[in-house]
Amino acid sequence: DGAAAGAAPSAANADSAVLAEAAAAVARSDLPAASTRDGFGWGADGPLNGGGGGAPAVPSAAEKVMELLSFDSIDERPAGEEPYDATARLIGRGLPNKAGAYVLPYLQTGHMLLLGVLLLSSSVSYPGFPLTEVPDEYRDLLHQGLLITFAINALAAASARGIAARKQQPVLFWMAKVLLFGGLALGELAQAVPEAPPPPKRAGRL
Repeated sequence: DGAAAGAAPSAANADSAVLAEAAAAVARSDLPAASTRDGFGWGADGPLNGGGGGAPAVPSAAEKVMELLSFDSIDERPAGEEPYDATARLIGRGLPNKAGAYVLPYLQTGHMLLLGVLLLSSSVSYPGFPLTEVPDEYRDLLHQGLLITFAINALAAASARGIAARKQQPVLFWMAKVLLFGGLALGELAQAVPEAPPPPKRAGRL
């Protein structure tokens, strides 16, 4: 019994010596800290536990997906955008694509040329020119197609009235443009034309 009692303090002293040596090794940076081992700052001295040491946290796949889906860093308006004046409205400037090119003016010009050709072929009859020698049955089909298209454009023009008024744009101009170009002009008005600036705040009465 005396030998066993004497061995217990010796084992306790040995354990204390091992713990003290390990603590001294960590203090001397002989052993890596927990935050440098896992790389995410979850160690005892990591930034997530109040410490400043350790390697920077590596974002997980879920964090990267959430960053892509967040709209905080997305700005659909181009930097240094010029005001949408009368020239921009006439040419249909629109918004640039990812390459920085303005595509809407070309689409608007193509629509205008196509509409002119359709009106010429369906309304003018003149021998010797292919576009004015369209058979009568084809002319009837063109007339029906134009009537349906302009009926749909008329509904879009009615919708454009409220959008143009809210953005403080010329209402009659946009209604006529939407009636002529349909969804192409309506998309320009809704997306490319910026919102009207808020009215200045009036100073309170003293």
